[in-house]
Amino acid sequence: MKKVILTGLTAVMMSSAAMASEVVEGTDTTVFTADSPALASEVNGNFAALIAAINDNSQRLDALEAVVGDGTIAGTYSFIEMAVELAANSGTTQPDGYSEISTYKSTGSFTLDAQGGFSGTINENRSSLVDALQGVCDDGVFGCRFAFDPDFNNQAAPDALSGTWTDNGATVTLNLGPGDEVVLFKAGPKLLVFNGRDTVLGEGEPVYDFTNLVFLIKQ
Repeated sequence: MKKVILTGLTAVMMSSAAMASEVVEGTDTTVFTADSPALASEVNGNFAALIAAINDNSQRLDALEAVVGDGTIAGTYSFIEMAVELAANSGTTQPDGYSEISTYKSTGSFTLDAQGGFSGTINENRSSLVDALQGVCDDGVFGCRFAFDPDFNNQAAPDALSGTWTDNGATVTLNLGPGDEVVLFKAGPKLLVFNGRDTVLGEGEPVYDFTNLVFLIKQ
């Protein structure tokens, strides 16, 4: 009776472990037959093969979890933002008439705690090229002259942000205050992404087009 129980237990464990770590019956283990004595060394050998396969599978899962994370949102994230701004205003005198191209490269760190709060700091680096009208265009003497005013690698003071966050399934919303929120999409187990665009195109008014892409990468 003991032999039957041991044989059945070995078969059950073999069934679950074979899919995980490729334990081959008859090659990696001893196959028992009816009315034949089961040697302790053979039974122990079967269990040793299963234990090795289970441990190997556990190590593989640990390595995988280290890469993809545990699926929770709470944690510390690296902040990276890339943005481009195009702006212009029609006009014939300084400083009304201008056009501007600006790029932004911002970095920082955010912490989303398990209680639903977050805090972080953004360090913004801006580069701008402004084309401004100088003088009076209709003075009949000089006309309009163009002056290019580059302002590259302008480092702004760190900007601290804080608020609350909620996990909405496919997205995570950062609430910075009344009417001020940012919705980030879950692009991977450790990646939140925001892609936004803000434009003003009113005729006769200053116009601009601001497009930015934000990454929060879990550390």
